[in-house]
Amino acid sequence: MRNLKIILSLLLLIIGIRFSLANTIDEINIKVSRYNDAGQFEESIKLLEQTINDKSSTKYQIYNAYLQKYIIYKRLFNYSEAVNNLNKAEKFGLLSDKKNEVKTRIQIERLFIEFDHLKFDQVVQLLPTINENDLIYVDDITKGFYLSVVGTMYEKEYDYENAELYYEKAIDVMKVHNPKHLPNIYRKKISLYTQLRDDKKALDAFNIGLKYATFHKMDIYILNLYEQITDFYYQIGNYKKAYEHRIIVNELATKYDALNISGNLLLLEKELIHERKDSEIIYERKIVILFIIISIILVGLLISLFFVFSLNKKNKKLVEIENINLRNELKSLSLLNNENLNSNLEINLEKLTARQKQIIYLVEQGRTNKEIGNELFISENTVKYHLKIIYNLLGIDNRNSLIK
Repeated sequence: MRNLKIILSLLLLIIGIRFSLANTIDEINIKVSRYNDAGQFEESIKLLEQTINDKSSTKYQIYNAYLQKYIIYKRLFNYSEAVNNLNKAEKFGLLSDKKNEVKTRIQIERLFIEFDHLKFDQVVQLLPTINENDLIYVDDITKGFYLSVVGTMYEKEYDYENAELYYEKAIDVMKVHNPKHLPNIYRKKISLYTQLRDDKKALDAFNIGLKYATFHKMDIYILNLYEQITDFYYQIGNYKKAYEHRIIVNELATKYDALNISGNLLLLEKELIHERKDSEIIYERKIVILFIIISIILVGLLISLFFVFSLNKKNKKLVEIENINLRNELKSLSLLNNENLNSNLEINLEKLTARQKQIIYLVEQGRTNKEIGNELFISENTVKYHLKIIYNLLGIDNRNSLIK
């Protein structure tokens, strides 16, 4: 039962970590999307650079950050920088635990790049490498764009029925998951209906797309729609309308100024790199200073310990010498006392009577008081009396001192 609780706890922890990670990525992507739509691309770059340079970021989080940077630069038509970030995204993504998702997404994005560059031969070669079943690995926005590209390729093959079918599929996906990108699909429908000579459907597609683009404040899509409708008017021979819309396109392009924005972002990235390097240098200096301080403290402690140890050793030696001296003094005093005692004994022995000397002799032989009495023909009490006098004269406590 206890093991089961531990396993469940670990599973909940893992799920919690994954949920937290997913939320973090989703939150970042939402913020980046809002910044981009508001034209605040610099804020997006700053946010993404924080993730990239955060040492606690996972490989997948870094992959996502580079992928978002790729989307920003592609949106600003800076394809060289977009491809650079896509390659970095691929590098980190393949090191994560979501390789299938990464492979599918990167392959689709490479397809989009070739498509945007109008390299349709390359698109034809890449399409078979992407199985529609693999779309489960990508988000719905990417899926919607992929379906629209397939629709365009059918249109170029004059298979207008399948082209319209795939455009509708793309619209269905975008309506549910991200309607702000619908104008991009309606722009393609303008092209399709231009080919089909269906002016009403072409204009309807333009108006619907413009409605979505205006509502969601998607300047890039407003520009694209006006470019497409300009081509529509040119194709049907309405040159006046084509000219009028071309003027609008020029005004929108000047306002959007993607090239200038892209250049500013590159400068910002360079500034962020310099700031990061400066921060790293300052951090390294602080580490060195901290190391020096710690080293000085350690050296000081070692020196203090050495002096304490030396002092203790010296004190110990002095104590040992003092103990030896004390022992020698005690020994000398003991010998002196013994000599004095013997001297006193010799003096006091002269004061004893013959009978008392006999008693001392018998005590030294180990005789008891009774045995001494019998030997000397005196009572035991008389022996005790003589012993008391002997003790006093000799300055001893008991008969044991006589035996010694």
